[in-house]
Amino acid sequence: MEAHSLRLKQEAHITESYRKLAVNLEYANIDGNIKTVMITSSMSNEGKTTTISNLSCVMAELNKKILLIDLDLKKPAVHKYFNLTNSIGLADLLLNKGKYNEYIHNIQPGLDVLTSGRVPSNSTEIINSKAIKDLLKELSSYYDYIFLDTPPVILVSDPINIAVYSDAVILAVAYSEVDKETIKKSVNILRQVNANIIGTVFNKVPLSNHNKHYYYY
Repeated sequence: MEAHSLRLKQEAHITESYRKLAVNLEYANIDGNIKTVMITSSMSNEGKTTTISNLSCVMAELNKKILLIDLDLKKPAVHKYFNLTNSIGLADLLLNKGKYNEYIHNIQPGLDVLTSGRVPSNSTEIINSKAIKDLLKELSSYYDYIFLDTPPVILVSDPINIAVYSDAVILAVAYSEVDKETIKKSVNILRQVNANIIGTVFNKVPLSNHNKHYYYY
């Protein structure tokens, strides 16, 4: 995890963007009604996993207790970002009905990660199960925020179902890679289930004077 933090700090503009995102999330939660926050995107490769992983790190550095869960059971990637094993994780926890702390990876002070575990063929049944809702309710008493990395909303139904029991939704958008109509379609799909969309993160926005990209809230 140290390698990720160092790389983030070397890019001051990226770090500042994530800090702004963290502050905006806190303002959106001024009444304390937001506990579970899911992130999705319209299509693949829009940077949602990178966004939610770095936001988790920044929030932990701000003395928040964070749990990041990989709910992208179709194509899990959180374990790759943090260089973790994914031999066991969420799916195994729900199947074995074990103690959650036996499946959680502590990344840094204040940040825990629960990987997806073995990718099941019946991911939609797991996403819709009472067991996962009960687990989130239980874990919410231990953490300030539970972040959920979910699949792209256009490609599968899982994020739509997850949005039903999430307190807030963040939509990741890759700048100049997804057309406006696709984004509008994603927003409309989420609104059909009364998802609480609190913001959009624009990824890969080019800086005018640098050959770099950054993340903009």
